[in-house]
Amino acid sequence: MFEMDGILLMAYGTPNGIEDVERYYTEILRGKRPSEAQLEKLKKRYSAIGGSSPLFGVTASQAEKLQNLVYSNSKSTKVYFGMKYSSPHIKDAIESAKSDSITRLFCIPVAPFYSAIGTGSYFENAKRAAEKCGYNGKLIFVNSWHDEPNLAEAWIEKLNELKIDKSWTMLFTAHSLPISEADDLSVYRRQLIYASNSVEKRFGCKWSLGFQSAADIPGKWIGPDASWQIKGLAKNGIKKIVIIPIGFVSDNLETMYDAGIEYSSLCNSLGIEAIMPKMPNDSDRIIRALFGAYKKASSP
Repeated sequence: MFEMDGILLMAYGTPNGIEDVERYYTEILRGKRPSEAQLEKLKKRYSAIGGSSPLFGVTASQAEKLQNLVYSNSKSTKVYFGMKYSSPHIKDAIESAKSDSITRLFCIPVAPFYSAIGTGSYFENAKRAAEKCGYNGKLIFVNSWHDEPNLAEAWIEKLNELKIDKSWTMLFTAHSLPISEADDLSVYRRQLIYASNSVEKRFGCKWSLGFQSAADIPGKWIGPDASWQIKGLAKNGIKKIVIIPIGFVSDNLETMYDAGIEYSSLCNSLGIEAIMPKMPNDSDRIIRALFGAYKKASSP
């Protein structure tokens, strides 16, 4: 049987605007409406970044540029994208792959680092969607692409634009995750340290890793918390910090509000000069990293 490959880029999703926040939050809570306090808090955060994040547009552009790169390498592979919590959903992309007679669908989360509760949940979503729509092709899950050289190079390019030197301290951040016996977060942490080391060795700065955006719910979350790290750096006399949300690739609420607004404000209040590079988004390096992840997964 002739095999036809497809690539499915998967991202979290974003509301279309403030008026869509309730629908979006309810979908995240699996149909349970958020409390008024929860809803207003999320609306406030989205309002601070303009009503919605650029995540949809960035992911669409990543898919388009990856498709162009695939074609330029004489491959007929088709590229799709889908979101967990906004349109087009992952199930919509899989239905398209079914219609296109894709026999092998390579599912790649745009987040490069693996955890069962994080990127693993995208794979579970894809499995359910495939079963529901009767997709009989093979789903191939790309757990991580943290070690793709072009991922580090993408961040290096953005940091070069800031013209930093060794007098700066790098604070790498990634999304915090709940600690549970079902998820070995040491894998997640090791991958983040690997990527951070790959970036930092180009600059020779002191650096640390912190975790951000933990949900306001009971339970233990992976740390140290990035804001705690900033306060500790201030106590140690650090005056210049580069905030690098390495756990993400694209602009989203967590990078624009949590890292870009809250952490920058915290630094300023502590007498620290803070800067943050632009996110790699759909840069050529990121597209090459995604293509590299696909080639590696599709190799015999």
